Formats: sequence, structure tokens, C-alpha cells
Amino acid sequence: MLHCLSRTGRLEKRRLLSVIYISVADPLIGEQDIAALLVQSRRNNHRDALTGALIFNGHNFLQLLEGPAAKVEACLTAIRGDPRHSGMVEIRRRAIDERAFAEWSMLYDPNFRGHDDNLARLAANGRLDPQDALMMENFIALGRRRPSGAGAAD
Repeated sequence: MLHCLSRTGRLEKRRLLSVIYISVADPLIGEQDIAALLVQSRRNNHRDALTGALIFNGHNFLQLLEGPAAKVEACLTAIRGDPRHSGMVEIRRRAIDERAFAEWSMLYDPNFRGHDDNLARLAANGRLDPQDALMMENFIALGRRRPSGAGAAD
């Protein structure tokens, strides 16, 4: 929860917003594109007091973004216009009192390994909402699944 001084000098509590979305990555996106996206996201998130996590499973993105509501909304508007993905769909939006990803401007691990440890730690200390954890864990699991005979003609 953010605490701000009002015009009267009283300390006010402001709720934060948490949004999770999924989208379809541009099929031509590569590791360099992801690296550039992360540099840009981390810089902008630090500037705007946003935190969260990004997961890329080779075909889709899942991002949890949290922070002051106006800043989250502005960021989502920019994200919707980003040509590196399409079909953005919000799957969860809620007011929160504290951040789950407070220490990360944008948590990302290209092989999902770090996400497993970080998500487990956040869930264990009660910071990660169980529904958020389940969505993220399922998305990670889908990224690990490789269809048998991938690329083979039927």
C-alpha cells in the first residue's frame, strides 16, 4: 500500500493495481528482441514505480504488472501498442495492498528455472496470491511441454 500526504498534510493510503495479461508473441521475436524489451521495461518500470514478472514460453507472453493504478494503466496502454506481440487479453485485474514482486522491476528468466524458485519463495511467505501463482505455474508448465513428434507431418 502506498502512503501519500494529502493537501491537508494527512497520511492517506492508496491501493495498488495488479494486472495479469497474456498475449501472442510475434513469431519472428528473438532473444535480442526479448533482451531489448527487458532493458526498456526495467528502465520504465523503475521510473514509474512498477514491478512485476514476465514469462515467455516461446509463443506467448504472460506478464504480471503491479503498482500505482494510473501508472499501470499508462503502461498497459503502451504495451497494447507494442508490435512485438498481439492479442493481448487481461486474465486478472485486482486492487492489492502490497506488491508480490516488490524487489523486481521485471522478473524474467528465459529458462523458467528462476521463476520456479522465486514463485515458490513468494508463495511460501504469503506474498503471491494463490490464484496468481497457479496461473503463472500453469503457464510455465505449458512452456515446458513439447509435443511429441513436433515438426513431423501427420
